[in-house]
Amino acid sequence: MTSFFRYSLFLLIFLLSGCSGIAKYDDHEPAAIVKGQEITIGDLRFLYPDETALDYLDGTIKLELVKQEVQEMGLDITGNLETDQDWFSELPPKNTEDEGGRQIRDFAESQAKKLNMDPEEYQKEYARRINELNANLITFLEEKLDGYQFGDEKMNEEANQLLEKLAEENKEEIKVLIKPAAR
Repeated sequence: MTSFFRYSLFLLIFLLSGCSGIAKYDDHEPAAIVKGQEITIGDLRFLYPDETALDYLDGTIKLELVKQEVQEMGLDITGNLETDQDWFSELPPKNTEDEGGRQIRDFAESQAKKLNMDPEEYQKEYARRINELNANLITFLEEKLDGYQFGDEKMNEEANQLLEKLAEENKEEIKVLIKPAAR
């Protein structure tokens, strides 16, 4: 399994830590402001299904904080960017029998439809964004957690604690403008 896939899986699991639909909001409307940087409804809609997008806001806020920290520290993420992401940026064939491939294709087609994009175009942009999010996260964790290795349960717990601490330290500079509805 490539490191990009493992980190993508970690990122997805991390983001699942948060349901409410966002279709009623305008794409340019800010869902949160993190140290002056807006996370818009459009940002969330691009990455997640409308029905659950706000559930991912907490994780998205933490990833924005990580990105800003990496930039402030002057760290270079290029070493953690997946250079051969063709397999992830290309959609599986329409007639794929692979369940995982089918889910990827269904998600891309659904997202592309709501965003008025071609599914292949959507998948390429989605892969680019996920690659950048992963690179920022891994660069940050490697800098802060000496010897960080994905997959090590103890280190993953330390990583989660570090991200919680980062959010807590910056809570005065985080404004959540649209909250998920209680279930």
